[in-house]
Amino acid sequence: MKHMEGEIRIECIEEMKGVRFSMNPLLTIWTQPKRTIEYVLEHKTWSYSVFILLLASFSLGLTAFADTGFLLGLPLIVLVMIGVIFSFIGGVIGWFINAGLYTWVGKWLGGKGNFKDMATVVPLGSIPMIWMFPYNFLMLAIYGKDLFVDSSSMPFSGPVPFLVILFTNLLMTALGVFGTVIQSKSIGVVHQFSAWRGFGTIMIIVGIVLVLMIPIFILLFMFLFIAAV
Repeated sequence: MKHMEGEIRIECIEEMKGVRFSMNPLLTIWTQPKRTIEYVLEHKTWSYSVFILLLASFSLGLTAFADTGFLLGLPLIVLVMIGVIFSFIGGVIGWFINAGLYTWVGKWLGGKGNFKDMATVVPLGSIPMIWMFPYNFLMLAIYGKDLFVDSSSMPFSGPVPFLVILFTNLLMTALGVFGTVIQSKSIGVVHQFSAWRGFGTIMIIVGIVLVLMIPIFILLFMFLFIAAV
């Protein structure tokens, strides 16, 4: 009986390994975030991280300049291409900066991770935004260049209905929150501590950035005040 139980246990373990090996992180991250992060850490390289960033850049780049009024004189396709390029460059820069900060600050909290592993999983936090691509493409197809008109001074009478803008912002916020959850779990997996401590790592970095921004804002205010006088 014990022998049969042992064989069943081994078969279950092998089955679980098979499931992990066949994981598609773009899909499984929604239902099995921690297991997906572990799978990526074990089986993927930085090339996959670049792939994730590229997909996210295509998704977010479609509407990168939405509601800004920037570059409206350019053809729509050029405007979108610039948005994709800027999103990818910013994503790569943020990838290395965030991986370094998460590794460094996480060790303050007792983490054991390294930069290489952290850089492998950091882009996974962008996966929710990849799924904005159909929505952003639909918005672009419906509103065209009107999507990029600055409507901040006329939110209720702009070319894009206010309720559409509100729904888009709520959707982006919800996906951003889940992205933060994924990022917290990723930090936890790499540093071998809890996701809550991973979230704490993120909050410490946010706090440091805010503290550093205070003197910059004070100097900027003083400069504008002196220039106005």
